[in-house]
Amino acid sequence: MYFQNIEFYETDKFQYLLIHKNGSSSVKETIKYLEPTFSTELNFSKPRWTVIRDPYERFISGLKYDLKRHNLNIEDIDIKSLFNSRIHHHSRARGNVNHTASQVPYLINSHINYYVELTDLSTFLKMHFKNVEHKNMNKIDIKLNLDKEEIMKHLELDYYIYNSILNSSCLWKWQQGNIF
Repeated sequence: MYFQNIEFYETDKFQYLLIHKNGSSSVKETIKYLEPTFSTELNFSKPRWTVIRDPYERFISGLKYDLKRHNLNIEDIDIKSLFNSRIHHHSRARGNVNHTASQVPYLINSHINYYVELTDLSTFLKMHFKNVEHKNMNKIDIKLNLDKEEIMKHLELDYYIYNSILNSSCLWKWQQGNIF
C-alpha cells in the first residue's frame, strides 16, 4: 500500500518537498530558472525544505480548489471521504490528487531540515532567490456551509504535527538568513 506523497524538486543546492496547497505553485514558478529535476529519492548531501500551512486553512483551500476544478458543489460530495490520503498514480500525473488530504503523509520519513510556514514563504523566496513568482493566489469564491468542529476532529493529528513543527528548531525564520 502506498500512502505517502513524495515529490522532491532538486537543484544542485537543495531538495524542495512539494506539499499541495502549501504555496507549491509559487515555489515551482520561482525556482524554474534553476531547472530543478523531479525526484522521489532523498539526497542527504543537500538541505531539504518544505512549506507547511495551518491545517484548517489548507483543508478549506484544497476543498474549494477541488470543487472548482471538477465543477462540483459541496452538496455533491461526501465530506468524510476528503480525509483519505490514498494516492492514485494513474491520475496524479493529470493533477488529480486529493488536495484536502493531510499534509502529514508528505512529511513521513522525508527528513526535512527546514520548514517554512506559508505566511513566511514570500520572505523566504525573496531572501533565497531574489525573484518571487506568486501563482494561484486568487481566492476561489465558493460558499461552504461546513461544521468547523466536525472538520477539526479529523485534523487533530495534522494540528499536533503542525504545532510541533512551529515549536521546533527546524522552523525557518528570516533571522536565520539563507539556508543554502
